[in-house]
Amino acid sequence: MTLREALERSESHIKRLEPNFQAKVAKWLKECWAKKVFILIYCSARTPEEQEKLYAQGRTKPGKKVTNARGIPPQSLHIDLGRGARAIDFVPIAQSGTGWQVAWDDSETYAIAHKIAEASGGLRRLDWEEPHLEDASVSGWRELVATQKEEVKKEKKKVSLKNPWASR
Repeated sequence: MTLREALERSESHIKRLEPNFQAKVAKWLKECWAKKVFILIYCSARTPEEQEKLYAQGRTKPGKKVTNARGIPPQSLHIDLGRGARAIDFVPIAQSGTGWQVAWDDSETYAIAHKIAEASGGLRRLDWEEPHLEDASVSGWRELVATQKEEVKKEKKKVSLKNPWASR
C-alpha cells in the first residue's frame, strides 16, 4: 500500500465516527503523521452482528480472543448507536521494499501513538488492547446504552399517552 492509500483508508473510517470524536481522531491522526508516526486506522464503526462475530472468535469460533465486548446487546464503543462510532482500531505502518506494510508488533510506535493521543486530549487507551483508542468523553458503552434505554422509555410513554389502550 502507499501512504496516500493508508491516509485515504484512515480518513474513510474517521467519517464513520460520532462528530465530536471524529474531530479528536482527525487531530490525532494529523499529529501522528506530522511527527512521522505513520499509522493506519483499519476499523471504526461495526454493526452489532460484526461485533458478535469478533466476540465469538476464540470462544465458539477458531482463533485468538480479540475482544471481551458482545455485539448483542451492544457492549462496544465501535457499535454505532445512531450518531457514529466512538472507537477506532489502528496499526503502525512501516516502509518495506514493496511499499508500506502493517507492523502489528511495533510496540514502540504504538507507545508513541498512545502518547500523542493522550496529549491531544479526548482519546483513551485500553491497557489490554494496544491497537484500540476510544472517546474519553463517555465512561464506556454502558453510558451510551443507558441513554438509548431512556429514549425508548420516553417513546413508550408518549405512545401510551396518545393511545391509552397501547399499554394494556
